[in-house]
Amino acid sequence: MKRITTLLLILALGFQLKAQGLKELGQIPLDFTPDYIDFSPNDHYMVLEHDRQYQVWDVKSATKILEGEHAFTLGRYIKDLAVSTGSGYIMFENEQVFMTFDYQHNSTLVKAYSLIDGKSLWETDQLHMAISVTETILTAHGVQEGNLFEPGLNVKSNSNKFYTKDKFIDRLINYLPERQAITINGKNGLQLVDVKTGKLHWIQKAVSGGIGELLYDTKTKRMLAIQVPNSEGAIDQLASKQEVLALDAGTGKLLWRVEYSGTYQPGFASVIGNTLVLPYLELTFIDVETGEEIQGDIKTRTQAAKTTTKVLGNIMAIDRAVHGSEEAQGSNKYNRLIPRKLHFNSDGKLCYFTTFNEEGQLGTGMKKGYLIIDIHKDKVEKEEYGILGNQWTVVQDEMVDGLFYVKASGNLNRTMITALDAKTGEVVFETKKASNSADITKLFNPFMVSNGRIVDIVSQGIYIHDAKTGEELSYTRTKDLGIGRVKYSEFYANGILLFGTKGLAIIDFEGNHLASVATKSLLDVIATKEEVWVLENKTFTRIHSKNGDVLETNILPKTEHVFLSPSGNTIANFSTSNMQLSIKQQG
Repeated sequence: MKRITTLLLILALGFQLKAQGLKELGQIPLDFTPDYIDFSPNDHYMVLEHDRQYQVWDVKSATKILEGEHAFTLGRYIKDLAVSTGSGYIMFENEQVFMTFDYQHNSTLVKAYSLIDGKSLWETDQLHMAISVTETILTAHGVQEGNLFEPGLNVKSNSNKFYTKDKFIDRLINYLPERQAITINGKNGLQLVDVKTGKLHWIQKAVSGGIGELLYDTKTKRMLAIQVPNSEGAIDQLASKQEVLALDAGTGKLLWRVEYSGTYQPGFASVIGNTLVLPYLELTFIDVETGEEIQGDIKTRTQAAKTTTKVLGNIMAIDRAVHGSEEAQGSNKYNRLIPRKLHFNSDGKLCYFTTFNEEGQLGTGMKKGYLIIDIHKDKVEKEEYGILGNQWTVVQDEMVDGLFYVKASGNLNRTMITALDAKTGEVVFETKKASNSADITKLFNPFMVSNGRIVDIVSQGIYIHDAKTGEELSYTRTKDLGIGRVKYSEFYANGILLFGTKGLAIIDFEGNHLASVATKSLLDVIATKEEVWVLENKTFTRIHSKNGDVLETNILPKTEHVFLSPSGNTIANFSTSNMQLSIKQQG
């Protein structure tokens, strides 16, 4: 969504902001109008950006740390256009370093500055990120509709205080806080660079292509890199190998590499003891020391599925080469289902729901089963079969408070949720079959378990179930909300926000419809325990979060710009009339 662009947000919220304890930190005169203001994860710093200009400020002291110009148009300005040049930045809060990148086909200029005093630390034009010509055929900076059910937040940006807004940078650069270094996927290979000094520790020429994520094993001091194509472009998809690689973090020596097929999803590879667990090929256990797939139950029983997945992956890559990138087209054709997660019971055993055939091969066939797996022994300790009939297809699983939940879609466009005892695999309950709930032409809304409730949003309505018994507590038809077809959904502290083609609806966790707001040009929505703020191009509305009362609606002028931090603790208001930036922050 676009950033907030109005002074009246400040005026309308003056009392509310004061009541929440926000205090004025200062008035800052500016010599340019920022189109974006980004806040660091802990609100210590903010970055003001125009098309080619940027400034970095210390929020608490309201002082400017540094300023400069980008050589190329910012990546996020490009949006639906496809180019392979751009400028962006990374902020490293732990090391207090701000780094800019001006990149194009065959060269990249990197500059690093201190966030303490703004002084230049180092710069180089030798760290080529190898932005390929094939980037020109994809929508690299496309903005897709958000859905908080999906893993939308970048794990690196949050846990490691590595903050960037640029998709190229996010794919081609990875941050290792344990080494205070970054890896850059350059045309000469994978490079490890010290964040503070710019020292090039090593280059591993055998590693090329994008790195989706890095896992760092502190015991062995090795890096486990999940390699993905440089881009979603067709040629990159066909030419690149998807591999898992192990490298010595100190020397860059390649220790082993394992090829994989299947759709990569960030954040789902895990190291359990000495075993690397990969959900990409149904399920794979890799010995961290040797890189060899562990000989056991899982390898034996998933071999057929892995062969099928590899063939399917090649077909999908060819299809992209012919018809273009699915990401560029904004299609969900190959990504309708929820990525697999790893769930463990209280005994530390992996709980896994999968399909199998008559020979017991996992990941293929029509039968369904629940497995409890000892990863260290690579042994299936318990199997429960016949939980779902052949007509049901699993679309999501979750585990909460000792129950393993499986959502499946069946014939006649229906879905249902089955709950199993995580230790025994016994069925605890099944929800009734929800009709008209699995329309694959629309975005799939997963269920969520929260506050002892299962919230299941389907194409025709919202079901609320008791999480322990499965009892249906309420059902709300989406057509009764007055917001048109539901496009996507978000959870907040007190309930659910439903974004439709004609407006926004708010319901609580009991299924009570609190409020609906008609919208035509929705720019931003902020939901807290106290209020929901709905910003459109010309109006701003405040709604009470608990009872749904509309507190006020205001017409918005166009002369002011307001920016909120993701944490909700800081607000910046820029006035074009006097070129002043006002910063307020929670006390």
